[in-house]
Amino acid sequence: MPIMIYKLLVEAVKAYGRPVTTKELVDYVRKRIPMCADHVPDHLPLLYRYGLVDRRLDLDRKAYVWEPEKPYKSEIELAKEYPELFVESMYYHAVSKEVAGQPISLDLVIELLYEISGGREERPKVSYVREVLRKFKERRPELYERFVREVLTREDAVVDPELMEAVKEAIRELAGIEGGGNS
Repeated sequence: MPIMIYKLLVEAVKAYGRPVTTKELVDYVRKRIPMCADHVPDHLPLLYRYGLVDRRLDLDRKAYVWEPEKPYKSEIELAKEYPELFVESMYYHAVSKEVAGQPISLDLVIELLYEISGGREERPKVSYVREVLRKFKERRPELYERFVREVLTREDAVVDPELMEAVKEAIRELAGIEGGGNS
């Protein structure tokens, strides 16, 4: 999940208008995609070692604060530049490969993972995520093809809202049918 944590750090820094503490980032991630919040403390030092984020001690807050190095990189740039981080970003890798066979927008991945996980903090197994997406391909092929076509042709990664809602509804239904899958 390091690439996902990087993207969420970029979002949090923009939202707060300043570098954020680990706790602030955990809280931000918990609101956006609860199943990833507990990975924040593990992945920030990894991103720091790669030179992708800066860390400094904020004496006023008595905590380290984190900020992505500028210029910010997109998740797709990171996946291409650091393939090992892409593979280590298991959920991003799994969803991207199942949906498009290549890195896709993390915003879309987060939306799909949120539906598959039911918005819970418990993480489903990666194999379960793949299985739900495979069932989506098999049981709703027309919707799947429309979704993939739009994902691959849109530069801005913004999918038609009605299409995205239909995809999320199908994913929710399939995740309910599949049941469980949590680790």
